[in-house]
Amino acid sequence: MRQSAAATALVAGSCRQCPVSCERVVQPAGCVEADCPRLYSYERDGRTWIGCLEGIYQVEVDLDGLRRLQRTAAGFGGLRAAREPLGICRSTVERTFEHRGASECVNPGFLLSGAGEYVVTASRRAGDG
Repeated sequence: MRQSAAATALVAGSCRQCPVSCERVVQPAGCVEADCPRLYSYERDGRTWIGCLEGIYQVEVDLDGLRRLQRTAAGFGGLRAAREPLGICRSTVERTFEHRGASECVNPGFLLSGAGEYVVTASRRAGDG
């Protein structure tokens, strides 16, 4: 079964139904600060990379770069959510064009999404120590 474009946009973390488009973003620095149990890390080429096991954001971030940027006034910033954030995630909805006025959102469900409760389970694979 094929999803409509609007349904696909909602799953992907954005809403295109309103005159002003919105994106759900998640703050990876919040994952580090909260010591999120779904955060993974690994070493490659002398650098530590982090990512989200749940795929909330789909890129891996250089941990030293994140920490360096967090010390600036602007901070590291947010990454577009690829799926609905978990309860532990620090996420917000950002309007793409703030200057276009305060158009009313025609999809209030998008603004309310991300507020639900999630149950996260972890299991150890055979051979993991």
